[in-house]
Amino acid sequence: MSKGQRFAFLDAARGIAVLWMIQVHVTNVVLDPALRSSWWFTLLNVSNGYVAPTFIFCAGSGLWIALSRRGEAYLTAGTELRTYLKRLSYVLFCAYVMHTPVLSLRRMLEGPAQAWTSWLQLDVLHVIVYASLAALAAFFVLRNLRRATIAYGIIAAAIMAVSWSIPRDGISQFPLLPWSGYLFAGAAITGWFMQTESKERLARLFIIIGLIGPIILFIGKGLSIPMPWDAIWWRSPGGLLFRVCATLLLLGSLYFLEQRITSTRVGRLLVTLGNESLFMYISHLLLVYGSLVPWLDQMIGTHHFGPSTTLLMWLVVCVIFTSLMFAWRWVKTERPDIAAWILRLQVGGIILAFLVLP
Repeated sequence: MSKGQRFAFLDAARGIAVLWMIQVHVTNVVLDPALRSSWWFTLLNVSNGYVAPTFIFCAGSGLWIALSRRGEAYLTAGTELRTYLKRLSYVLFCAYVMHTPVLSLRRMLEGPAQAWTSWLQLDVLHVIVYASLAALAAFFVLRNLRRATIAYGIIAAAIMAVSWSIPRDGISQFPLLPWSGYLFAGAAITGWFMQTESKERLARLFIIIGLIGPIILFIGKGLSIPMPWDAIWWRSPGGLLFRVCATLLLLGSLYFLEQRITSTRVGRLLVTLGNESLFMYISHLLLVYGSLVPWLDQMIGTHHFGPSTTLLMWLVVCVIFTSLMFAWRWVKTERPDIAAWILRLQVGGIILAFLVLP
């Protein structure tokens, strides 16, 4: 892929995923627990299960595109590889900061030993970084993107095949196995798509798989043939493929809407959100799982609401952080030197605060 080439349908898919992810987190925090037994919440919860897999899948797509553009430069272990590793290091730093129980080394040392186990808990960002490093290592070993693409498909298939037998650590909601399978699947399928001559035909196939695949998988789930993963179907090969089908349906549909995406305000907004998905992901989590509940309890006296107020809260959070995202994007574009210093000060300030705060 040429370095200046963008793929609006991939960026838009990531933008949709990050907006829906904000909905998931806002709903988790503010929706009245009594409403979680309703039929509509069951449907909403099923759709929410697609978000993290799609986000990780799109990270795999981005990795493959980066390797197609800069893979040869990465193999020389030069500046471009160091820049990429710095970006991954920053994402991993943010992931562990968000799992720090208290921003004080002294209080953690004086507290119970269980406080340190929060750093063992993996989430979506951990999975993306560690799986990306593994995919990069495979590329370095094979030293050819076409061979690496085949390897990514084999790795994804292997992870999904044994997913049901992987023991859970009891700590992480998103353990590296099997969740890294989505990133390898994203890299493999994106490589297949980008290297084919008939992208329209393959996009139609994605849509067909996305529509028919879940039906076939659910029919198989409902058959009386006993399988070892019946009790944990959502962690079985069928459960993982079910989520991949939804991602393929989204990507295939957006591919045919790519011209409309780039020519409309909503489409361009989704593309921008996709490009700045890391900012949106981290920033909204700090509010939703940090200050939102205390603020609501202090101002209103409760943080549990009905569906209409929850929807309103989601829209408000999206508007706030989309506005902040555009401000940050302007700084990065117009004053990249200032943006770099902001990131350095952010990392240095967090580390200093952790070391010196009582």
